[in-house]
Amino acid sequence: MTILKGIIISLLLGCSSPLWSQIDSQVENLLNTFYTLKYAYNYQDLTMTESIYNSSHDGLCFEARITFYLDGQSWETSNAIGHNQILRRTRQTLDELSQNAESIHKWETHSGRHDTINYAMFLKPGTGNLPYRNHMINIGDRYWATGGLESINMEYIATHPNKEELEELTEPMRLARGTLTYKCVLDTLAKATKTFNTEAYCNAIKPVVSQKGINMRKVHYKQDNYAAKEDEFFVKGDGEQASGETYGIHYIIHSEDIALTALDQLRKTTKDYISQHPNEAFSMFNPRQNDYISTFPFLSSNTTTTVDNSESFTVFTVFSKGYYHILILYTNGTLCIPTDWEIIKDYDNGEVKYYEKDVKYMNKTSKRAD
Repeated sequence: MTILKGIIISLLLGCSSPLWSQIDSQVENLLNTFYTLKYAYNYQDLTMTESIYNSSHDGLCFEARITFYLDGQSWETSNAIGHNQILRRTRQTLDELSQNAESIHKWETHSGRHDTINYAMFLKPGTGNLPYRNHMINIGDRYWATGGLESINMEYIATHPNKEELEELTEPMRLARGTLTYKCVLDTLAKATKTFNTEAYCNAIKPVVSQKGINMRKVHYKQDNYAAKEDEFFVKGDGEQASGETYGIHYIIHSEDIALTALDQLRKTTKDYISQHPNEAFSMFNPRQNDYISTFPFLSSNTTTTVDNSESFTVFTVFSKGYYHILILYTNGTLCIPTDWEIIKDYDNGEVKYYEKDVKYMNKTSKRAD
């Protein structure tokens, strides 16, 4: 990936929708910069997750978490350049934000070859009681901003090895790690008071998934074998008793042009639906960017949760086996998606039926398109 491509990606991430109007513009620019630097320096040791969700407690929220680190074997590579650029830009932005922050704690020490940096700040005044009251948690010499309407925290720890120590390393050893977390309450009134209306949502996205060039398959996954191995699944829900049954639709898109257009439309349509139905409980992963290699669902919601019954609705957008896929799934119990789901019609406790046509044209190696 080139620097130019990274810049283009960061520009595409910008969003002028009222849904994002509460997010601090400097923070959004910083998040976009992470994408630019990640691609510009091919920085492999950078992970970013963003999510938008609502709950009965906070309302409609946006959260971002960025982790970047270096190990001993990449200390003098392009990873190190990307790492240092990210650290420099992060500190620059946080120092600028601190000038107008509602409250801030900053703690920094440089002892010998060890660095420790900690920022905790609220960007807006708190209101009333928790969860909207600003609350600083003190942990030794460090602080953590929690609650409130908009907060940001950053922790960084590094050990600088000498040349001899680097040469003696026989396996990767993590020498520096930084974590940045950001949370913004977008709408305090958009609390999750209603069940997500899956029928209305599917009707909203129907024009997207019904386009020419998108093939539809019905799928069924059933798993009530508690001894199943982890490597048997692409996705396996939490808990030792992995028991559940899933029905749904698998959309396959062969053309990259059609796929990228359709997936952008899916993202926009989903955000529009959320804006129009702010009180329906949901969680959306990476709402500002495209991520087609993660096992995190694009959209998820628990539609029924009782002591005896749990039903959920989940949407995945994935690039795998040379093609783009959209999975729309309804689950009773624990969601389990088997390995080789790309070509599976039915999975019942290890018994598999395939879509033979899909087996023929899908390659065997998962990859991600540039």
